[in-house]
Amino acid sequence: MGSQSFTYTNNFDNPQSPASGNLTTTMQSGTAPGNTGTAPALNTTILPSRQDADADRELVLYDGRNVGGFAEFFSEPFRAGPGEPEKPVISEFSMNARLDLIDNGGATTGNGKINGFSFNFGETSTLPGGTRGALENGVSEGLSIRVLPSSDRVQIVWNGVVLSEAVSQNPNDFAARLENLRVLNMSVTVNDAGFVRVILNEELSPGTRLEFTAQIPPVDGKSGLTFADQADWGFSFAGRTAQNAGEVWIDDIRLSGTMVCFAKGTMITTATGPKAVEDLQPGDLVLTRDHGLQPIRWTGCWHADAAKLAAKPQAQPIVIRQNALGANMPSADLTVSPQHRIMVASAIIERMCNAPEVCVAAKHLLGHPGVETAAAPDGVTYYHFLCDLHEIVLANGAWAESLLIAPEMYQSLPWSSVTRIFQLFPNLKALLDNPQPARPSMTRKQAAKMVERHVHNDKPLVTTALASPKGVRAAG
Repeated sequence: MGSQSFTYTNNFDNPQSPASGNLTTTMQSGTAPGNTGTAPALNTTILPSRQDADADRELVLYDGRNVGGFAEFFSEPFRAGPGEPEKPVISEFSMNARLDLIDNGGATTGNGKINGFSFNFGETSTLPGGTRGALENGVSEGLSIRVLPSSDRVQIVWNGVVLSEAVSQNPNDFAARLENLRVLNMSVTVNDAGFVRVILNEELSPGTRLEFTAQIPPVDGKSGLTFADQADWGFSFAGRTAQNAGEVWIDDIRLSGTMVCFAKGTMITTATGPKAVEDLQPGDLVLTRDHGLQPIRWTGCWHADAAKLAAKPQAQPIVIRQNALGANMPSADLTVSPQHRIMVASAIIERMCNAPEVCVAAKHLLGHPGVETAAAPDGVTYYHFLCDLHEIVLANGAWAESLLIAPEMYQSLPWSSVTRIFQLFPNLKALLDNPQPARPSMTRKQAAKMVERHVHNDKPLVTTALASPKGVRAAG
């Protein structure tokens, strides 16, 4: 699994070529989806700025009374095409924009102020539409940052649930002054752990600043952002003004982030058949070589981008080509981390190690035909899962290890994952002091000699008898 970055910038000054980057701006006019007559009309457009004396153009989210606005910043690469095996998912992003909040002093009704607006990353079809059209409340599926002058509050919302909010406590705080702000600089960042930070600055009043944070709830130990099904998600601004009139103009928007592209993934044999490693969940039963079907206790992953791989070449992935270990072993190319141990078994190995089956780090198989370093120009994400014991499982039809609780675990997992494992395994310290591997492991020198002998004698690393799941031993 690799990753790719995306960037979108737009100052809206050139209507023929308004964007720089790989997102597309979509402005919706007419009425909100599902409008039954009570939702506001949408009048988003691009016009010369009314605030500036120059010819600067801006995106007018909405302008008038009882109107709303919607603009989506979206890229087709975020969606997998028909029959494509990949489901791109955004793992982290940042957004910066400059917003003019203009009141309508000549309004004959209301106070000339906006109801509010929202910045969203989520399923656009879940924006409010058919009832009261409260577009400032944002999407109900995904992340929404609500700026609500009408109720003196700013909120971070995930799947319709408020995670964090800044509410007016006195007449002089930031939330209480929302209706009187004029030029707002807005920054939203979400990291790959699902941590959200929102910063709002009033450009015309230095020192007028609001910063607050929230954590997107994790799902089964994984970031809630990457775990979400983002198939039809996009970035958007949405809002309305109802009878109060008022306007919101947006300029100098910049979006950037990382898309993690989930390929079909390594297929792990489970009680219900092969399952992609990225889809495994605690409680799933995986087929093990020694103990039959065993439940997964924990799953996790970590990502290394191209820069990290350049700085840490020892993390460069290894690909084991189809049939490289033996007949149908693996049944499809298998990509693993260099330290990931693969089970091998042959008469040569038994003579060398006095054991019929041993494990060898993937990097120590380099030199054997069909085993090579994998190119990863966009980085790589490695998945892990734990069972109660260190197990040998079927990955793309080849026998490979599950995560071993050992001191090396600290080097390959983020501290948050190690902390969670401590919670799941109260005896973790004893396991770290005395690791219990499922098979003995070869040293680098032993592995080099083993590879040399197999290549010289034209023998498979795994004999046919051990290549089939029929060799699985009965539980107990």
